[in-house]
Amino acid sequence: MLFPKNLRPSRLLAALVLCLGVLAGPAHASLIKNPDMEADTNGDGWPDNWPKLKSGGTWENEAGNHFIRMTATEPNKTTMLYMEINVPAGVKELELSWRWRVSNLVVGAQSWFDARIMMEWMDAGRSKVNPSPRAPSTRNNTDGWVQRSMRITVPEGARILKFMPSLFQVQSGTLDIDDVVLRPVTP
Repeated sequence: MLFPKNLRPSRLLAALVLCLGVLAGPAHASLIKNPDMEADTNGDGWPDNWPKLKSGGTWENEAGNHFIRMTATEPNKTTMLYMEINVPAGVKELELSWRWRVSNLVVGAQSWFDARIMMEWMDAGRSKVNPSPRAPSTRNNTDGWVQRSMRITVPEGARILKFMPSLFQVQSGTLDIDDVVLRPVTP
């Protein structure tokens, strides 16, 4: 007999599946809480764990799906959602995925005055860490909701990701964002 009497193959398999589930679970969990923006447990009319915008931000509902809408309220000003996300020590790479919808966009004077997700790194002491991740952006309206994703390398010493979806100094426009998931690729 290969297995002790109290450790039958079916029990061994069950234990292995349980251990793998426990080990794999946190590595695949989003570092952003409430990524689909559906929960509002305190009833304040804003999704839990998401910061409010200073201006131009609303929490919308379309056919039961909630999302954050950013609207440029003044030409040449930035409308931004600002969130700081803690990254566990030892993580070397992240995967960011999101859905966005851009409409009525009139870009600003510079080539980078558009709809974008700006990001910057900080260390545990809140000092800037370089290089910053590439900022995914668009200068065009999307045809409805568009799914996007990207990999982000975590530089040595980085512990906090500043995450800033923005209408960056545009003339006008609306940026809807939803289903924002940030997962460690490496443990």
